[in-house]
Amino acid sequence: MQFIYPTFLWALLALAIPIIIHLFYFRRFKRVLFTNVKFLKEVKEETSMRSRLRNLLVLALRLLAIAFLVLAFAQPFIPQNQEVKTGNKSVSIFVDNSFSMSALSEDVPLLEKAKQRAREVVRAFGVEDRFQILTNNFAGRNQRLLGQEEALALIDEIAIGPAVRPLTTVTARQQQALNTGQADNHAIYLISDFQRNITDLESWQDTLTDLTLVPLQSIRERNVGLDSAWFEAPVPLLNQNNRLLVRIRNYSDEDLDNVRLSVRYNGQEKPEGVLSVPARTTVIDSVNINVNQPGWQDVTLGITDYPIQFDDQYHLSFRVAEKINVLVIAPGSNNRFLRAALQGLGIFAADFRSSQGIDYSSLTNYQMIILEGLPTVSSGLAAELQSYTRQGGNLLVFPARNADLGSRYDQYRGVYLQRCL
Repeated sequence: MQFIYPTFLWALLALAIPIIIHLFYFRRFKRVLFTNVKFLKEVKEETSMRSRLRNLLVLALRLLAIAFLVLAFAQPFIPQNQEVKTGNKSVSIFVDNSFSMSALSEDVPLLEKAKQRAREVVRAFGVEDRFQILTNNFAGRNQRLLGQEEALALIDEIAIGPAVRPLTTVTARQQQALNTGQADNHAIYLISDFQRNITDLESWQDTLTDLTLVPLQSIRERNVGLDSAWFEAPVPLLNQNNRLLVRIRNYSDEDLDNVRLSVRYNGQEKPEGVLSVPARTTVIDSVNINVNQPGWQDVTLGITDYPIQFDDQYHLSFRVAEKINVLVIAPGSNNRFLRAALQGLGIFAADFRSSQGIDYSSLTNYQMIILEGLPTVSSGLAAELQSYTRQGGNLLVFPARNADLGSRYDQYRGVYLQRCL
């Protein structure tokens, strides 16, 4: 049997206290005068024997209580049947500082418990051993082997961060650092909540390095987060209420009520309502964004959720143009209905061109191109339009009644219509 904290065994000296009390405890007797002493000797012997036995039992229980209390602090364990490695050691300790470690365990974040476990591991080794303190950040200073005091100071600086690393990548980084040391004995410690998306250690093949997993688990796994957000309309418009759809996901196994959704826009934050999200499902809600000036816009969506808060905000940026440039490519006679529709809306700046007078280099200046009533599409125009759509342009096609289905028009029609949809 071995002990994690053998220095606590010095407390066994406290066993002398109940022994001293037992040896030097004298009970004072009170003299009582009475006449008949015929049976006094027999009663005295029987009472003295019982009292001595009772005192010995009390002494034994006190000694056992103190001994068990000391052993509990010393934390005994039975080591495996393997040779004890002697000599200096190089120890690598990985402390998972991803967002999931902000969950609570006994009113303390998992990261704080992980840091405490890391300190205990460092103090369990000798002052001559070397340590690597590694987090998901993979910072340069975490790639060096440090002394005991430096390692403890580095543990205190660990904070929650957005980086996430698979455990195979972490162990490879740890072995790389351990190989730079001079010690023959290597040890790796992984302190994490071992989320499924990072736990990819199916087996450990290195027999020269000891691998120890230290799992942590939150008491209450409750979390709701903002999953995604998108506009209902393809293009946000100026001076109009643009409906923004928000998907909220409940990752826990219990129904959550009073989930408050808010939106921050133009430096102002306003509540948008209270939601109820059933367990393991999603709820879609909507907010209205009124854009009153053109250019890039920033919107921040937020919900109230505790203790896991890293997914409680959703940031999105979008651009609202003052005018949407539209190029209409049509035969010589333009469709007056299409012209009236585009010019009747103030957000469109329509430019009507003939298929014979197009500057292909200017196509990227338009957010949308409309092919209206073309009987055929030349090979050059088809190639340019195909490149335009691949770069994110929008194409709308109104085929002519007498369109030549065997021309380039038909060859690229599926691409155009798919892009329009």
